[in-house]
Amino acid sequence: MGDAISSLLFQPPPPTRLKESKVIWLTNSYGKRIPAFFIECPKDNTGRGLRSPLPGEQRGGSHSDGYGQYHQQQQQAPATPQIRTPKELEAASSAHGRNALSRVPTILYSHANAEDLGNIYPWCKFLSKMLGVNIFAYDYTGYGLATDQGDPSEEYCFADISTAYTYLTQTLLIPPTSILLYGRSLGSGPSCFLASRTAEEGHAVGGLILHAPFMSVYRIVIESGCTLPGDRFPNVDFAPSIRSPVLLIHGTKDSIVPFNHSERLLETVIEPYRADPLFIKGMGHNNVHASVRPLFI
Repeated sequence: MGDAISSLLFQPPPPTRLKESKVIWLTNSYGKRIPAFFIECPKDNTGRGLRSPLPGEQRGGSHSDGYGQYHQQQQQAPATPQIRTPKELEAASSAHGRNALSRVPTILYSHANAEDLGNIYPWCKFLSKMLGVNIFAYDYTGYGLATDQGDPSEEYCFADISTAYTYLTQTLLIPPTSILLYGRSLGSGPSCFLASRTAEEGHAVGGLILHAPFMSVYRIVIESGCTLPGDRFPNVDFAPSIRSPVLLIHGTKDSIVPFNHSERLLETVIEPYRADPLFIKGMGHNNVHASVRPLFI
């Protein structure tokens, strides 16, 4: 039964390639090597993130988005976000200490099922440019450049995101409060796990974004009323212990993960940490295209 569920849950796409010099290699607690990348957003002369103006905004001046003050460049759009090599990142941390990367929030991005680093790179770069944040994304064991590391599993996914988080906090010296978790679909599982774990350890992350999340894998098929033996990614069980602001994003026409999963998850988050959800009328599971993108910003 477990193998059958795993084969349906994890469906890695044909691996896409990234320039080897830009890949950050991490080793999880099971000894599996997984790739990652770090996209750094452009900054102003105070070290704050620069972003592109949103539709309807004028260039110049500054804009407060509730997390920090993100200034727009005068007269011209911000420079393009850059993917950084491991040497560049570690040199920046060594030279400038803890504040080098923590002035700008870093999104720890956990991708969906049929994706890997290569095909999410354009979306991550777009998010960095439009939000004025850094993005750190990683592949799960068994995905992308890690297809030779064995089959993916829930245990490996939890170990993978934990390893990514450790790299951010211990190697790059980014404090937990400057890290925002973003989990899309399958990625909501490891993201909820890590948000819950860091809260229980007394070092809650800065925030959690769940895009088309599910309560648990079994509940996508049947509402069991509880977490059954063998179920995977029980987000509904992790949610009550999360102590970070939680934003849920879901399309009302999602035919893969029913929309009510986000509604039910929101109910299980402690009220002070519930952000106003972004429920997009008529949107499905995968149609995040140009006409919808501005709704995410």
